[in-house]
Amino acid sequence: MAKIRANILGILFYLSIAIGLVTVVPPWFLYCVLSGGQQKFMLICKPFFAVVFFLFGIKVKIVGDMPGHCKACFMLCNHQSFMDVPIIMHKVFPCAFLAKKSLFEIPYFGWLLAYTGSLSVERGNPQANADLSKKIQRRLSENFPVMTFPEGTRSIDGKLLPFRNGIFNIIKAAEVPVFPVTIMDAHKVLPKSGFALYPGEIKVFPHKIITAQEIEPLDTEQLKTIVIQRIAEPLV
Repeated sequence: MAKIRANILGILFYLSIAIGLVTVVPPWFLYCVLSGGQQKFMLICKPFFAVVFFLFGIKVKIVGDMPGHCKACFMLCNHQSFMDVPIIMHKVFPCAFLAKKSLFEIPYFGWLLAYTGSLSVERGNPQANADLSKKIQRRLSENFPVMTFPEGTRSIDGKLLPFRNGIFNIIKAAEVPVFPVTIMDAHKVLPKSGFALYPGEIKVFPHKIITAQEIEPLDTEQLKTIVIQRIAEPLV
């Protein structure tokens, strides 16, 4: 019976997201286009997900202090659940994403993703990604935060998966600060497999920013090791 209830909740959760995309987003999108407020567009996510989380019994707790000036940083976060993006948008701050190219090819969703200032990346194609570092620099110079999940996919059990090397090469080339963030227990609330949703608490751990000056003398492997250590610490 509990499994059936969890599946029903999960289906309703995904349905609420879909309904929001076709009812809440279009008028806000039109307003942002007409007012020239591209950076305002993602602000709708905070109140929207606050309501959704409340309705489905999901509590998100920030553990620690948000560092100052983190909006001009490249955020790296572990990936446990579909819930991760809503959590970031609701409890950390709205941001653009470094996302795989295929997501930008989805009708409607891809157009919205592009309007947020998100950047597409082609896995296994360094030539196609050659200008990403400059695009990231431009976003951050406009105080437009960018984030990605260096694991590249969701973890089934909440444990860290291997981090991809490519993102750290891009960060080194961009010469931008990094803001590591850990999400804990999202995989218990909304697991990777199936539709089940289990109401509960999710914790978010913001970590100390790694400045561009601190990154400069490091090679990509050293930088990756530091980021992994910081993100992994609360999960141990």
